[in-house]
Formats: sequence, structure tokens, C-alpha cells
Amino acid sequence: MKRLIVLCVAMVALVACEKEPRILTMDDAVRKVQRVIKAHPNRDWYASKSIVEPGTVLQYSFAGVSWDAPERMHEFISPDYRAWLIVLAEDYSLNSLEQYDCLHLFVNAETGKYEQLWLSGRAVLDWGSDPYSRYLESLDKQ
Repeated sequence: MKRLIVLCVAMVALVACEKEPRILTMDDAVRKVQRVIKAHPNRDWYASKSIVEPGTVLQYSFAGVSWDAPERMHEFISPDYRAWLIVLAEDYSLNSLEQYDCLHLFVNAETGKYEQLWLSGRAVLDWGSDPYSRYLESLDKQ
């Protein structure tokens, strides 16, 4: 009977001590979508400075710039998981107000799986670098 109790206590302790899932860093997220980024060599890409929480209302606009004119702003609700957001955008000129589509990659911060969405404009966020494209070469060397 003592052995059974010790075994049960040990199993409960193991379950209680189970590690939290590993959260991907921004670099890890970029590595997960590296193939997609390389498939669009003429686009700059941007990685969010921090993880986007589930259900966050993201503002979108031309070139990721916040505008006072509501017709230039769009909203999108982020997926129901914590995600790094990576955006592949065309080179643009602020003198041209033409709207264009950008590829938005939502990388699950726990699993590394990702979704691809084409959205009009770019999310208005703090980005890890602006643009981040040249950084990919340094990841290849690591």
C-alpha cells in the first residue's frame, strides 16, 4: 500500500512540475517562415517587436501609418493564440496613397505553426526593425 501511495504522490509531483510550453523568440518565429520570406525576394519584411495577444484588434493602413481619416484605416482581429506577426510588404512611397496588399504571417508563439493572410496595407505596430529584411542573412549564418 505504501508503494502505491508513493507512486501516486510521485505521479502528481511530475504532473505539477511539468514545464510551461517554450515560447518562441522573434528570431525563432522568423526562422519558421524563412521559406515564405525567401519566396518573395522583392518585398521587405517586418517582424513585430512583441507577441500579439489573442483577439487583439489590429489597425491596418497604407504603409502601416496611422491616419486621422477613417476611410484609410481598417481593422482585423488577431487569431485566438499568442502570435508573432511578420509582414511582407512592397516598397512604397508616402507620396503615393495607393493601397496595396501585404502578406501577414501570424506565427503561433508556442507551436511555431503559422497562418498566411493577404490584407490591405500593413498593421500599425511597433516593429523589431524597419525594414527587417537584411537581418535574414545573419540568421542563415547562425
